[in-house]
Amino acid sequence: MTENKDRKLNIAMVCDPIGNNKSGVVVSTLRFGKLLKERGHHVIFIAAKSKEHRDHSHHHDIKAYRYRSLPIPKSGGWYTGFPTVKELRKVFKEEKIDVVHVLLPMYGAIIAIKAARSLGIKVVAHSHSQPENLFMDMPKIIRPTLDNLWNKYLSWLYGQAELLIYPSLMARSLLEKLNHRKQPSAVISNGINLKEFRPKDVGDFYDRYKIPKEKVKLLFVGRLFPEKSVDTLIKAVPFIIKKHENVHVMIVGGGHLREKLEKLAHKLGVNKYITFLGLVSEEDKILAYNVSDIFILPSLAELEGMVVLEAMACGKPVVVSDAEMSASRYFVDGNGFLFKAEDHADLAHQVLKLVTEAELRKHMGKVSLEKIQYYDIHKSTDLLEKVYHLAIKSRK
Repeated sequence: MTENKDRKLNIAMVCDPIGNNKSGVVVSTLRFGKLLKERGHHVIFIAAKSKEHRDHSHHHDIKAYRYRSLPIPKSGGWYTGFPTVKELRKVFKEEKIDVVHVLLPMYGAIIAIKAARSLGIKVVAHSHSQPENLFMDMPKIIRPTLDNLWNKYLSWLYGQAELLIYPSLMARSLLEKLNHRKQPSAVISNGINLKEFRPKDVGDFYDRYKIPKEKVKLLFVGRLFPEKSVDTLIKAVPFIIKKHENVHVMIVGGGHLREKLEKLAHKLGVNKYITFLGLVSEEDKILAYNVSDIFILPSLAELEGMVVLEAMACGKPVVVSDAEMSASRYFVDGNGFLFKAEDHADLAHQVLKLVTEAELRKHMGKVSLEKIQYYDIHKSTDLLEKVYHLAIKSRK
């Protein structure tokens, strides 16, 4: 019996911090869930309770079932949920779930997989985690051991799924060696909604955030966590303003390193050249991309790097760290420059090429707009639907 690829599915997406913060995996899950719902599928989220959401909630009119939880230290507001197999079995049966999509390798994912297995429901696992996201600020002497333990855990967890999803070719090359069962896998970009992320008028953004209009604006968007290496950007500012003072840096995002980064800016005497915007709405994030002239990602670890795609969709040139564990470097192809990871002097050197040449910025921004067409989230959702149907067809 063949599976009808046009059949509308009942999908449970398991992502503990859904609706609690704006990390890449949360944003990606919400975007995919919304588009799947618009295509006629029935979607639910399995998540953790939090200060913001103490009970079941809705996001994009999609119900999130929330369970008892504990906060994760230095996570930027993440909680890990502790549902029981009995609770999730009940939800999966009532919602008539066809496929369980695990997006983060947390405790709730283990329980969701057990509940799915007990009901004969197929599981898809999505790679959104690498050791660098967790252990980069740990003492170097113990990091190899922690990395190895985490990879063994990922290998075990991913081994429970019918199919695996990787957000980039680099992610697959890094993590496929963990796939001892050799399940089928697919590379599916997190994608960008090009109807939302595009060049547009910025309205009163400058006034609301007190951003100087006349300056060349550099932008970082992301969590203020160790692996993002935002200190490298701040350390580059003295080198940049020494050659070209008419520059201003915007830092969008929250995290436990914000106070430390603000102190670094004061220590270097460049705080007047930097605005920490904090966490902003999705609408204001899009406006921040449009206000900026150059997007910068100094991150040391990215399995894809949605923020680079978002900047490209808004027509911006990009300057990205050439870090070994970052897939974002592969987005740089005629639309910007790479710099040596954690080398603030080289970052300044690459940024100055764009700061001093308005026509080069314009040209590279156009290249970004051309290249982003390959990353339309609707194409990614097409692939995601195919993976779901393949998982349902597969035998145990």
